[in-house]
Amino acid sequence: MNAEQLEKTVYRIKPEVVILDDDDRIILLVKAKGNREIYGNVSEAISWLKAGNGAIPFVMFIDIENIQIFKWESGNLSAPVCILNTAEVLSPYGLEISDKWISGDYLGSTAQSWLNDLGYHWKSPTPPAEEQIAAIGLLSLLKNGTAQPEVEIRIDSKLRYIVLKYFFARPDDF
Repeated sequence: MNAEQLEKTVYRIKPEVVILDDDDRIILLVKAKGNREIYGNVSEAISWLKAGNGAIPFVMFIDIENIQIFKWESGNLSAPVCILNTAEVLSPYGLEISDKWISGDYLGSTAQSWLNDLGYHWKSPTPPAEEQIAAIGLLSLLKNGTAQPEVEIRIDSKLRYIVLKYFFARPDDF
């Protein structure tokens, strides 16, 4: 397979948040859609799960109303394994839902704070929805996980490789 053919098979995604384990393997991809944004939907997040072909265990889609979590090892990739109320989960981390515009980037960064709290308990001894996240098998993966904003991911589902491209320097890059 030449480079041009290989490039055509690669699926590129840019989630709002990527959570990696200690070996830089993807644990979770987060797609967030603000209240007045027209691009991005739950089918996009599900397509990431499918494109990863098992290399991505979880994806999350967040909008103003719900946080939906999808799992590779579920019987139906199109059905969320967990649905949470966005305001209930993210309001302790600064999210205020009102009639004003809320961007996907803001939702993503607020969700990142919550996910970090689930992994490290920096804000609360029992972060919102901790039991539900544990029940689907995500909580144990978040322990010692690292959040990486601004990552482009290239996936070749046939060859099962994933390339991460960081846009900001990581602390261990120095």
